[in-house]
Amino acid sequence: MPGSLPSPPSEASGSVLSAIADAALRPRPVWRSERAYVLATIASVVGLGSLWRFPYMAGLHGGGSFVLAYFVCVIVVGIPLAVLESGAGSLSRRSPVGLFRRAAGGPGVVIGWTAIALTVAIMSYYFVVTGWTLGYAFDAVLGRLTTFAEFTTGMATLWLFLIVCALVFAFLVREMSAFERASQVLMPVLLVIVVGMAVYGQTLEGAGEARSFYLGLDRDALLNGATWRAAAGQAFYSIGVGQGILIAYASYIPAGTNILRTTSIVAGTNALVALVAGLMVFPIVFTFGIAPDAGSHLSFTAFPRVFAEVGGGDFLAIAFFTLLFVAGFTSCLGMGVVVMSALRDETRLTRTRAARVVVGLVVLLGLPSALSFTQVGFEVAGIPFLDAVDRATGSGIMVVTGLVGTTVLALRLPRRRLIASFNAGRIRRVGGVRLRASWIVTWATLLPLVAAAIFGATLLG
Repeated sequence: MPGSLPSPPSEASGSVLSAIADAALRPRPVWRSERAYVLATIASVVGLGSLWRFPYMAGLHGGGSFVLAYFVCVIVVGIPLAVLESGAGSLSRRSPVGLFRRAAGGPGVVIGWTAIALTVAIMSYYFVVTGWTLGYAFDAVLGRLTTFAEFTTGMATLWLFLIVCALVFAFLVREMSAFERASQVLMPVLLVIVVGMAVYGQTLEGAGEARSFYLGLDRDALLNGATWRAAAGQAFYSIGVGQGILIAYASYIPAGTNILRTTSIVAGTNALVALVAGLMVFPIVFTFGIAPDAGSHLSFTAFPRVFAEVGGGDFLAIAFFTLLFVAGFTSCLGMGVVVMSALRDETRLTRTRAARVVVGLVVLLGLPSALSFTQVGFEVAGIPFLDAVDRATGSGIMVVTGLVGTTVLALRLPRRRLIASFNAGRIRRVGGVRLRASWIVTWATLLPLVAAAIFGATLLG
């Protein structure tokens, strides 16, 4: 049976990323306010997953059909499971491994470490893409933006990946409060630029075709199980379900936080940013004759093409790629400190040694992805290794891990205390329908069966 769960502490922390990195220290500090928790979580999860991954996945899976499936998955699956993970993290005040051990003993440890391993696997190629943003920021400053094909002719993406790894290590072993504050200020600036580029994109020659693709529905794609699996994976990927991130972050929230409200804000913001990202990318794609199913480099193929067309494009390119790097790097740090918290909770490694283990694993696992877009051109089954590992983790393993993990939490943690941790009130009214917080726990226990039935039906169909 689950062990006793601690009450939340009352200390405040100036830098929660640093606090999570020092998770082995007790008692845990907390976010200064619900607002600080929301802003930091948004800064962590609203990054390349929305601005880079969402458009490329939409391009692969039917455009508007994928967009609709994604929003359905966010509302029906993503938000409820994110609320449950966050509530469990707030209740336990432990890293993902510690939480699942309390919930399910030995098998729980396996689930917890699987979530951590999944996060490391995502980091292994996420750092590569963050390196692309850094490289493009440098090129923009030097006034030499090139096509993605030219950008990847040599070994530059490998060196950029290693630079990002070194920068992440440097921040993980030091105080990160200054970067946290800067990212929370710079992220809104990036979003303003993205919205502006989306508006400008609607004036391009290919805007009409782009809207037809991105907002129109393809019946075959909508009925394709692969579209829904990819959409569910993107919902989990962008919100953070199944990766341990929400558990770790929520283990620091102050008492009284309405987790249903904060999770809905974070998920809603993320979904809107993703939607706008597609409105920014696809007009460029159709105007310049880029294949929408090009793969992981879709956005980076599109972005450089448009800056030459707009007034002040040189300055805009510098601002855009620099801020895009900040967004990606913030997510890199967020994932890094979550893995560190698990290592430090379970092994009592020092902060520096834990950082070495985390970054060392990322370097080792990330080399094939980094070599995917170099003169080596490392591929698996005819597609770049980076694309293959992203689709395997983001559209497959993550969904399974998220469903299994949240089901275990729903079944094994004290039900009343778990529901109380949401702090959302017992009854909510949406129109004439009354919603109870307890339904989230019930829904989490049923989702694997529903998912298995849907998956089986798609196979039979």
